[in-house]
Amino acid sequence: MLKRLFLPLYAATYDLINASSERAGLRRQRHDLIAQATGATIEIGAGTGLNLAHYPPAVTRLVLTEPDPHMIRRLRRRAARLGCDAEIIDATAGQLPFPDASFGTAVVTFALCSVPDEQAALGEITRVLAPGGRLLFLEHVRSADPGVAARQDKMPFPYPLIGCHPNRDTLQEIKASPLAVESVRSGEVPKAPKIERPMIAGVARKPAPSEGR
Repeated sequence: MLKRLFLPLYAATYDLINASSERAGLRRQRHDLIAQATGATIEIGAGTGLNLAHYPPAVTRLVLTEPDPHMIRRLRRRAARLGCDAEIIDATAGQLPFPDASFGTAVVTFALCSVPDEQAALGEITRVLAPGGRLLFLEHVRSADPGVAARQDKMPFPYPLIGCHPNRDTLQEIKASPLAVESVRSGEVPKAPKIERPMIAGVARKPAPSEGR
C-alpha cells in the first residue's frame, strides 16, 4: 500500500531530486556516453526521459522502454515537448518485445540497479543487440569503501519502495553476461547521497559469432 502511494510521488519529483546532480556534471556525463549511440537504438528503463536531449543524429530509430506507468506519462510528455520521434513501449528489461538482433545500440542509465534480475535483463539486452552491437551503460554501484557498502546493504528508506539496490556490483554482472566490456570508467555521481555516489560508465559489445567470449 505504501509503495503504491509513494511511486507516483517519486515519479513526479524525480527530475527535481536529480537536478543538482545534473547541473553539477551528470548531464555532461550522460551526453558524452549517449553521443556514442548509432543506428537503431533502444534505451532500457528510460524513466522521465533525462537522456532524450542527448541522442545524436546518428541514431536512426529510437525505442524507449519503461515499465512504470507514472514515469512513462512524464516520458511521453518530455518526448512530445522535445519533438523527439521515439517509440515509447511499456516493457520490462527482462522481457523486451523485439526480435533478436533488432538494435545496434542499447542504453541503460541508472536502471540495472532496479531490475529484479540483472542477468535476465543483460541476457535480453544481448539478445536484441545485433552482433557487434554495443551497450552504453552509466550506473551507480557497490562502493569499494566497506563502511559505505555496509550502509548500501541496509537499503535505507526510500530504496526498498522504489526497488533500487545501490549495493549491486553491476560491472561484475556485465562481465558475467554474454557481453564483452570494451571500456569502463569509475567515478562518482555529483551531489548524490553517499550511498549513491559510486558510479561506472562504459561500453560493452555483443561479440560476433566467430569471436565467442
